[in-house]
Order: sequence, then C-alpha cells, then structure tokens
Amino acid sequence: MATKLKVLNLSYCDNLRRTPDLFAFKNLEILILDFCWNLKEIHPSIWYIKTLVSLDVRCCLNLKELPARVGRMEESSKLLCHDKLAQFPESLGFLESLTLLNLSMSGIKELPESISSMKALKTVNAYWCPSLARLPSSIGNLASLSLLNLSICSSLREIPDSIGKLTSLTYLLLRGTSITKLPESIGNLQNLRTLELNGTLVIELPSAIGMLTNLQELSASNCKNLEGLPSNTGALISLNELELQGSGIRGLPESISKLSSLRFLDVRYCENLGELPEPPSSLTSLHVTFPTPSLPFLSKLTLLKDLTLSDLRPLECLPELPVRLSRLRIEFGHLPDTDVWDLKETIPVLIRDKSSGLRKAIFYPDVWDCLQYDIREANPDLEDLEAIYGGNELE
Repeated sequence: MATKLKVLNLSYCDNLRRTPDLFAFKNLEILILDFCWNLKEIHPSIWYIKTLVSLDVRCCLNLKELPARVGRMEESSKLLCHDKLAQFPESLGFLESLTLLNLSMSGIKELPESISSMKALKTVNAYWCPSLARLPSSIGNLASLSLLNLSICSSLREIPDSIGKLTSLTYLLLRGTSITKLPESIGNLQNLRTLELNGTLVIELPSAIGMLTNLQELSASNCKNLEGLPSNTGALISLNELELQGSGIRGLPESISKLSSLRFLDVRYCENLGELPEPPSSLTSLHVTFPTPSLPFLSKLTLLKDLTLSDLRPLECLPELPVRLSRLRIEFGHLPDTDVWDLKETIPVLIRDKSSGLRKAIFYPDVWDCLQYDIREANPDLEDLEAIYGGNELE
C-alpha cells in the first residue's frame, strides 16, 4: 500500500514529534505536515523520495530546521515553510525543479548562496521574516523568478545590485523593510509590473527607475524620508497607479503630466507637499488633501470619476468638480459641533452647484447624521450616499 501512496496528509497531528520512516513511500508526491505543533524532526528517509514535489511544513512551531539531505528531492516543485524555521540548508540548492519557495513568517536570517542553483524558481515568498537581514548576491541568477516578496522583513537594509539580473521579475514587494535605497541596476528589470515600497526608509528613488517602461504600479505610501520622485518619472509610460499617501514628498516632477496611462493617484496626508503639477488627463481616481495643494486643473480632468478630498476647509474653496465625477469622498476628521452646523448649511448647496454628474457622496460620520437629509433634498439626482468611519467605507 505504501509504495502506491502519492499524498500523505498528517496535518494537525498534535502529538507527532518526528515523522515516520518514509523509505517505503517510493511514489509519494505530496507530504503535508502543516500545523503539527510539536513536530521537531523530519526523518532523513525523505532524502530518498525522488518523486516528492511538494513539502508543506507551515505552522510547525517546533521545527527549527529542515534535514540537510532534503536537497536530494530532485523533482520537488513546492516547498512551504513557516514559523520557527531558522536555518535554510545549503543543500537545498539542489532542488533544481523547485518553482515555489514559501518562507513566510519564518525565523530565517539569510538565504544561502546555493539558492542560485534553483533555476526553476518562479516565486520566493519571504513575507514577514523579521530576522532576514541579508540576500545573497547569487539571487540574481534566478532567471525564472517572477515574484519576490520581502514585505515586513524589518531587518533587511540592503538589496544587492545583482537584483538587476532578474529579467523575468514581475512583482518586487519590499513593503515594511528597512532599506534606504534601491540599486541603479533596478532599471534593468524590464518586465517589472509592480514595485511596492510602502513604509520603507527610502530617501530617494534612482533615476534608473525611469527605464521601467512596463511598470504599472508604484507604491511608496508612508515613506517618510522620501522627498520626491526622479525628474524622468514621466517616462513610465505604462504606469497605472501611483500611491504616495503619507510620504515625505515635497513635490512631484512636471513630467508627471506625461504619464498617459495613469489612472490612480493618491497624495493624501503628504504634509510637505506644495503645489501639485497638472496630472495627465487620463486620471480617473484622485485622492488628495485639500486645499493644500490647490487644484486649479480639477475641472480639466474630464475622465475623473472618483475624488477624495481630505481636510476640506474652508468649504468655500471646494473646486469646480469634473463633469463626469460620479463619486465624491470628503474626509473631515473630528469636527466641533459648531462646524457641523456650518456644514449643514453650506455643503448640500456646494455639492449641487459644483457638480452636475455626481451620483455618490461619502462623508465622515461626524457630519453624516446632520447632513444626509439636507444633501438628498438639495441633490435629488444622488443615487447613493454613504458614511465612512476611520477612513473605511461602511457598506
């Protein structure tokens, strides 16, 4: 029976401390050990299972390391690790057929140089590995790698120059790391679609970023040290989304108007931001703290459908709204009672006078109870009104 078994699922075996001798499982393809809380050791017989293509040891809290001989699983395509794993054996470099390596939430401190031998790797997920402090330069040899997730690796301070050799890389997720810069070689990543830098310590972006002509999403929200974008940002001809919410930027380059594919721009709560250059007419969603910066160009954004205005005071400076705008979100924060009553008198009329196409309006709940009747009465064409709480819409 054992010789024919292809899947062995031992999940949630709380009393399992060591896997059994698996020598007889000649055709085993999938071994699942996730949530075996007390598992401390995997029997070395796993070395001989050359048909094994998937090993899952997620949430094995007491498993501190993988057996060195696991590297002989020559046909393995998936390795899922988790939690307390602290050491990644050099011998795993022989897993030349591996396509998915999941190390998320593990205790690993570094990846071995031998990772370069995993030529088939397409995904490396090291999400939330707080002890991971180093990437080997050999990571640049992973020619098939398309996704590299290093989000919330808070000890990671540097990205090696060799990353520029990852010509198949599509997603580079660095959110919550401690990096202060990106290597110029990043400009070589011609297939990169998403670059996520939210909450990092990045001071500036390299000018080479303008070479990423296939980049569709650039996120640098809450990068407090980031003061601006390269002057050649306008060369990102495929960029759809630019998220800079809560960053330290002082301004955006004039070349932003050349981003003909840009649909989404978020610059809310950028306290140092002065004037905002006129964005491209392709914009359909804009999120900004108002009235600083001012928005003299707003009515020219004829494709704009979704607009968020944060800290909108005084209300009289509500700009003329684009004719196609269908969704307006106004974030006031906490207001004293006197201001709420002022809003009751002014905002229904302002919305009526500033936009003819508005179909949906969203307000912070401090003003919601007082406003909803008056807004509906003054704006009978509104199909939907909503309140928001803490920045999240209540459906």
